[in-house]
Amino acid sequence: MKKIAFFITLLASLIILASCTTSKRADIVTTMFPQYDFASQIVGDKMTVSLLVPPGVEVHAYEATSKDMVAIKNAKLFIFTSFEIDTWIKDVSTLAGKDTVVMNLSEHYALEEHHHAHALAYTPLEDDDHDHDDELHFWVDPVVAMQLLDAILEQIVQIDPENEAFYRDNAEAYHEELHELHESFDLYIQNGYVDRDIFFAGHNALGLFGARYHLHIESLFESFKPDADLTSAELIAFTNAVKQANIHILFVEELAEPKAAIQIKNELAKQNYNLVILELHAYHNVTKTELEEGVRYIDLLERNIDYIKQALN
Repeated sequence: MKKIAFFITLLASLIILASCTTSKRADIVTTMFPQYDFASQIVGDKMTVSLLVPPGVEVHAYEATSKDMVAIKNAKLFIFTSFEIDTWIKDVSTLAGKDTVVMNLSEHYALEEHHHAHALAYTPLEDDDHDHDDELHFWVDPVVAMQLLDAILEQIVQIDPENEAFYRDNAEAYHEELHELHESFDLYIQNGYVDRDIFFAGHNALGLFGARYHLHIESLFESFKPDADLTSAELIAFTNAVKQANIHILFVEELAEPKAAIQIKNELAKQNYNLVILELHAYHNVTKTELEEGVRYIDLLERNIDYIKQALN
């Protein structure tokens, strides 16, 4: 009996270990949350989709593991964000398996070519360097997000044409949701909120979102990556700017401890100036709870919009 019990325990352990080592394997492998969500919404239960970067982990500094490499080689479709974001990718030809379709998401959008006649025209920023940094986070613009959704659909149809009608119906439904939310917020901004200021105590990731809706997003960190160095003078200047602008909602980025924002709030509290801290999500990644609950890109976008409306009012 002891031997039987031992072998049962050993077998169970091996099964658990096997499930852990293959947890990232899927028909479609993605490197970041937006494409994970779009692909998941399109395929439904027809294919599996995995996210390489674990929930709650910051994507900019992520380094792929050997498990990731195996998952990519076994995937039907591998979707990565860009060479600038997924810096661990040097040569995609060495990553993919012989039947893996590789999609560089950054090659599938155009800022000036929109699908909808009523889309608010993108307003380029004056500084070319800042413009380039903003484009590194291209997915924060909902109009671009709709283009990415459509592009992912076409790749999915390519690898599984038998279920094309199912995939197109799902993509169209999600596209319409995004379009309606975008149009609604666009109209809201145009009715008295154009060129208003939003203060963001995070890295410069929301430039294209601001340009889309003609909002000035003042970022504490000029760098397009988190964990940039911040001097005391810069923190004081930003704090003073918040007060001078009579701003009472300060936004912070997701998955980062808002140390600077708390410092600013505490400093202004000494002056009897009330400041509320809210999250403005840039969709890099989500928490484990959010992933398990099935949070979508559009859910985070809708929450962002609700918070921005609070700030503008």
